[in-house]
Amino acid sequence: MKSFFSGLMRWIDRIRTVFINGLFLLFFIVFLSVLFTSKPKVPDNTVLVIEPKGQLVEQIIRPDSDSFPFSLPSQDQVLLDDVSQALELAKHDPKIKMVQLKLEHLQRAPLAKLQNFRVAIESFKQSGKSVVVAGHAFTQSQYYLAATADKLYLHPMGLIELTGFALYRNYFKSALEQLNVDIHLFRAGEYKSAAEPLVRDDMSDADRIANKAWLGTLWEAYKTDLAAMRGIKPERIQTMLDAPSTYLAKHNGNFGRLMQAEGLVDELADKHEAESYIAGLMGADSSTDITTIDYKTYLRATTMNLPQNDSPNLIGVVTASGPIVNGEQPTGTIGGDTIAGLLRDARQDVRIKAVVLRVDSPGGSALASEVIRKEVERVKASGKPIIVSMGSVAASGGYWISAPADEIWAQPTTITGSIGVFGMMANMHRGLNKLGIHTDGLGTTTIAGGLRSDRPLNAELTKVFQMGVDDVYREFIGHVSKGRKMKPERADQLAQGRVWSGLDAKQLGLVDELGDLKAAVASAAKHAGLGDDYRKVSIEPKMGFAGFLAENLLGELNTWLGHDTVKIIAALPGAKTWLDGIKGLELFARFNDPKQVYAYSALPY
Repeated sequence: MKSFFSGLMRWIDRIRTVFINGLFLLFFIVFLSVLFTSKPKVPDNTVLVIEPKGQLVEQIIRPDSDSFPFSLPSQDQVLLDDVSQALELAKHDPKIKMVQLKLEHLQRAPLAKLQNFRVAIESFKQSGKSVVVAGHAFTQSQYYLAATADKLYLHPMGLIELTGFALYRNYFKSALEQLNVDIHLFRAGEYKSAAEPLVRDDMSDADRIANKAWLGTLWEAYKTDLAAMRGIKPERIQTMLDAPSTYLAKHNGNFGRLMQAEGLVDELADKHEAESYIAGLMGADSSTDITTIDYKTYLRATTMNLPQNDSPNLIGVVTASGPIVNGEQPTGTIGGDTIAGLLRDARQDVRIKAVVLRVDSPGGSALASEVIRKEVERVKASGKPIIVSMGSVAASGGYWISAPADEIWAQPTTITGSIGVFGMMANMHRGLNKLGIHTDGLGTTTIAGGLRSDRPLNAELTKVFQMGVDDVYREFIGHVSKGRKMKPERADQLAQGRVWSGLDAKQLGLVDELGDLKAAVASAAKHAGLGDDYRKVSIEPKMGFAGFLAENLLGELNTWLGHDTVKIIAALPGAKTWLDGIKGLELFARFNDPKQVYAYSALPY
């Protein structure tokens, strides 16, 4: 009898477990159904609020399916296409009366991306609708966008961190010597400085010359844009920043009054006063009577009703964003096999008449770069035009994969070039010996066991490494020479690992045209003879269930809850520093070129 009741209880327990799990599954299915079928509505007389939180990106970084949910994607990502599309829709939407930009959570961004954002704002303003910005303080990146406003408020005790552009690095030669670590650096190109901080204690003259040139171009562009937006002279900005104390003294050390006097802001007021101004524009009695909608909700509400372009002629856009690494890789890293596969899909799809490769990368593995370059050549050989559109940076390996394209487009502030190669090995045998740890043994050849970090690098392998780097550099020069239709001597002269701005690269023949992604897509259509009868489609890796949940479910929860659900860990003391360190280590860990030879540019990205 006892065993009967024991068995009965086990069965009841199993039924209870199945029932509870079934209820949970049913709830989850209903929840997802409501989540993805519900559609918000845009009320009349609405303010569109654009509050970019995090980093401006060309492509949303999703987690690996193998690591989900333990490596959730960063929710601090702002897709430039989303912002641009929201502004373009609002421009023609009678329900949207104005835009309020909230920029306090926007992270530091490359100038080229900020310029793309600005173009979308300026296009919106052509409708005659206002853009208002208010803030306690603005970083240099935030202020660039704030300057587009028709009305710009700064808190009376606020600050604009307008300082100019700079490039400073830590150099580790002396520190590594004290640790008895030897760095063996092999490079081709006078200006190839990616690993220079490990073998020097200061910036080389060659690196200083190259950096001064492109930094100057970017800073001139920033000042010129700022002057145009605020109706002031670029020279005045330069003079003020070269002697800020002189200017500040005229206002008794009050930064806010200085900013207003120089025309950098319109009013000194807190956010409450700014909200009252917006209420007045909207014909409301107070800010509580204003109807607002955030741009992500607005996109969800409007994109489903957009008229569909049913043109059978497709322009396929493949986005290559991040460092270049071998194999299959998730978004945010350019996998050689991943991007080559997407290009192959575009080549084989008869509906796609032309391809645009959007490159936003500082480079990486030489082998992975070559895998992608070969597929670019195959697209070209198939008769389909292939156009490269460069983002903020398309340097080193990023240029390697661009070189064979029919046409290369860059923005004036794109960082490109850096046509050079390096390889590197760290050797710790001296430090180990000092600790009393010694290595001994034997091998069957001169080089057997020669790549161990606990043994000195012998002379034979030193020659082998340098010869390998020189060979890859010759390959690189050959690809540039062939792709750009210039003599090898000229390609070598422009190479040497030197970085160029997009503006300089255009004058030197390294790029063909200056313009954004939209201009590159239009050029691709022109090359394919399509006129205006085409539509752009993104060719992306298939999103697994993990990526689907991460991008949609978690994003929706963040919107509903009003805060970032995956920021809990990052909010802990010291967590940001730890996470940034892990990200840096992960990048170097992913560098997996079998020859340890890289076309990589260590530039701000």
